[in-house]
Amino acid sequence: MKKSHLYFVAIVPDAQLEEKIRNLKLEIKEKYNSAKALKLPAHVTLQIPFKIKEEDEASLLEALQKITDNKKAFKVQLSGFGRFSTRTIFINVTNPEPVALLHEKIQEVLEESFGLGEREKIRNIHPHITIATRDLNRLNFQKAWPQFEKRNFQDTFNAEGFVLFKHNGRNWEILQKFNFPY
Repeated sequence: MKKSHLYFVAIVPDAQLEEKIRNLKLEIKEKYNSAKALKLPAHVTLQIPFKIKEEDEASLLEALQKITDNKKAFKVQLSGFGRFSTRTIFINVTNPEPVALLHEKIQEVLEESFGLGEREKIRNIHPHITIATRDLNRLNFQKAWPQFEKRNFQDTFNAEGFVLFKHNGRNWEILQKFNFPY
């Protein structure tokens, strides 16, 4: 049986902003006992985890590289916080259109070349940067959300490409960065 690996695709902000967001995640860990979001660098997901056979990895890298052709860097604007249910707190992306367009292209290429499963597809992307997730219990969410709901957070970064992450069985690692030529 041929081995498959898990991958996902994301935009990663510059190091300075990543550190700022990591500090928010550390604050949530310390005050609200939620550390799961610290397992990954700050990112805006373009493609949720999907499986590809090990022997198809080179083709995956080639297909993703082609997506960058003729693409221009774009600004990602962040403002305030949002939530999903009572388990996830995130930083809002206030200009989702360029992220959504890139997501559509990536999903189209992955579907054509690798046949994504139904659970690997996102129809309505909601770009964001997660700062607290699944291990944030209901009680701690009820304490944390009022603190973040009205809290000010404003920043912008230049999306100059995207990153392919690969799961090594324990953690997600950056497999390759794909830079836009313009």
